[in-house]
Amino acid sequence: MGENNSLVLEELIKRQRTDYFNNPYPCAVKRKKTLLKLKKMLTDHEEDWIKALVTDTERASFEGYAFEIAVLLNEIDYQCRNLHRWMKPDRSWHLKLGYVEAIKKTQHPYGSVLIISPWNYPLQLALMPAINAIAAGNRCVIKPSEYASATSKLLEKVIRRLFPPEQLAIVTGDAQTAEFLTTLPFNLIFFTGGQQTGKKVAQQAASKLIPAVLELGGKNPCILDETGFSEAAIREIVWGKFLNAGQTCIAPDTLFVHTSVYKRVLPEISAALIDFYGKHPENSKDYGRICHTAHFQKVTDYIGQGKVRHGGNYDQKNLFIAPTVLTDIKPGSAVLKEEIFGPVLPVVPYTYLETLFSQQLIQRDALTAYVFSKHKQHIRMMKRYMHSTSISINQVIHHAANPHVAFGGTGRSGYGAYHGKAGFHACSYDRTDYKAYHYMHVPDKFPPYSDKDMRILKRLRKWLM
Repeated sequence: MGENNSLVLEELIKRQRTDYFNNPYPCAVKRKKTLLKLKKMLTDHEEDWIKALVTDTERASFEGYAFEIAVLLNEIDYQCRNLHRWMKPDRSWHLKLGYVEAIKKTQHPYGSVLIISPWNYPLQLALMPAINAIAAGNRCVIKPSEYASATSKLLEKVIRRLFPPEQLAIVTGDAQTAEFLTTLPFNLIFFTGGQQTGKKVAQQAASKLIPAVLELGGKNPCILDETGFSEAAIREIVWGKFLNAGQTCIAPDTLFVHTSVYKRVLPEISAALIDFYGKHPENSKDYGRICHTAHFQKVTDYIGQGKVRHGGNYDQKNLFIAPTVLTDIKPGSAVLKEEIFGPVLPVVPYTYLETLFSQQLIQRDALTAYVFSKHKQHIRMMKRYMHSTSISINQVIHHAANPHVAFGGTGRSGYGAYHGKAGFHACSYDRTDYKAYHYMHVPDKFPPYSDKDMRILKRLRKWLM
């Protein structure tokens, strides 16, 4: 990264911070105007966005619209409907000994927000945090992934034309550019990506005392017990797993199946895969590709760690990996410990949930957890065991597209949450205005103190604080 580029980025953040200091609390009307301009940008260039997404991921146009554009449009609508209510001050009054206190709490924007987004959903994961940040009154700099070049270039082109850089800016470049951006004096950093890079971002933010939101991955478990098995359940799980060629952070990562239905599950998975993508998925217009070569190699390495029950073939030239189902996996294999983030589904039989939990095959702080069951006790056990921020019962994926549901991780899957009201609060800080109206003088609160003062304090403590 050249010195000139560094100076340009430093000037950009300076302009955003100056604009923030000149207008630190934009009104709701101004925020909505910016959000609606983003909405118009998405609808006016809808075909261009879909074309760019297909170029970057080679997945179906339907998925590009459903899981990127539609989700963003719904989020903008939700923010606009609720913004006035969220911005309304929370007021309270309390009678104390000698005075009345008036408390007003409001949400204030941090200032300039850095958003570093990944390649798997290059439009949604670049703009969703920006929508939340703008609704909260912030300015934004978005660093999209270099591995989704078509979407990144279109973002850069359109946003530069529609928005002043002191309000919303796109910075393209490689990992070195992203690393340099984290050294600049942003007021909040929002990172979506892998755990290792997330740790570096968190360390850099901590060194400058900058708050950060980290949306990382996780090895999301999916439990299918003896009461949860059905053709519909299998189709739901298969769809969620192989959506975007498995490159979804909330995809079911490993499927744990009760032994009583295990042999029935495997052929149902194969049948669903053939229904979805045909016997030759490389020819399916609805099946995506792996984003880049390094990740392709990582995912294909997992295939040799178990017995292939479906798929297993791949083509590096076209970055194609067939939907693959693995069984008979050796304990301790990487495919059972690491997030796969690709179209490889390990299917593991179990007899007792308690044993499954005690073997620690399930990451308790995964980004989410899935359970297909009609057994209330099994569902309760899963809820008690997991430390994830969401647990979905008898469905996959859908909760993450709902603006009423906060989306975020805990522990190894990150920290902080966004979407809807959670996103508004993630990009704001609490300010409290405190005012006292005195109606009598209380001299005993000042030194020197006596034993009598202590007795009075204990007797009236509820009225003093």
